[in-house]
Amino acid sequence: MSKKGLLLINIGSPRSYEVADVKKYLTAFLMDKEVINLPFLLRWPLVNLLIVPRRAPFSAENYKKVWMDEGSPIAVYTRRFAGELKKHLGNDYVIKIGLRYSEPSVETALQELVDEKVDEIIVAPMFPQYAEATNGSSFNLVDELVKDRNIQIPLRRVPAFFDHPAFINPSIEITRDSLQDKKVDHYLFSFHGLPESHIRKNQGCLVTEDCCFEKNACAKNCYRAQCFATATKIAESLDLLPSHWSVSFQSRLGRAEWLKPATDHSLEVLAQTGKKNIAVICPSFVADCIETLEEIGIGGQETFHEFGGENYYLVPCVNENPQWVQGFAQLVQNLPNQRP
Repeated sequence: MSKKGLLLINIGSPRSYEVADVKKYLTAFLMDKEVINLPFLLRWPLVNLLIVPRRAPFSAENYKKVWMDEGSPIAVYTRRFAGELKKHLGNDYVIKIGLRYSEPSVETALQELVDEKVDEIIVAPMFPQYAEATNGSSFNLVDELVKDRNIQIPLRRVPAFFDHPAFINPSIEITRDSLQDKKVDHYLFSFHGLPESHIRKNQGCLVTEDCCFEKNACAKNCYRAQCFATATKIAESLDLLPSHWSVSFQSRLGRAEWLKPATDHSLEVLAQTGKKNIAVICPSFVADCIETLEEIGIGGQETFHEFGGENYYLVPCVNENPQWVQGFAQLVQNLPNQRP
């Protein structure tokens, strides 16, 4: 009987919220050329001498606010998801977690699948919308490792699932359940930001504010277009009027122009224009993490209240939601046989 390997890839997190561990994690993350697209000789001093020394103590305090008994939220929810997924996929699959910038690393997880003598490896970046800094970088890393180690096992790739029912349907279910009996004046869909330069690499992308709604915009692996597609599907399924929801982008870093509008600015404007009760949904994440729980859940709420808002509801990510687990299992089982 054939045995398939499933490699779940996510960003990762520090081993603890101590400053030294946060420094190590931030350095690994920011030194990735797909994250900060500068030559090494410029990137190294920027990261190691400026950004990390200043950011690490602040980030460590933020991690401490959301740390769980079992570890960092993203690691905890990813492990739980993998455990539930195993129940659906059964013994025909060997599931390993590979974290890009912490442990267990992608290298370790890949080698464990090789040692298990699987017949093929399915590479699954856990990022709904495609970006070169996440999905593309993950695929490239696996390809490099396979080549360097002369691994002969066939690979298949899980594509971005920004509009797949496996992801959309549980997102809708969780939104409805968490907001049941709550008055909501506006729904804000907050996606992880990217520098605009990353989007403009695709010819015809970000040329106008509306270009992401043109036919086949998502087919170009345009991250911004896929974010709008995700938000639109969820909003339409919730029967929201266009005036009752909007999209924003969070987690800016550095001085480059990032996707707009920024989430913190959107929260200010919503509060100042009389939206007293808002719900924030973060559908660029499949697992709650520091970006959802602290940046949006704590910091976003403080901003909203500061500018006159009253009730602020953060909708949880899909995490280990049963419908999400079952849907993703079916997505994996139904992958086309074509290999890259």
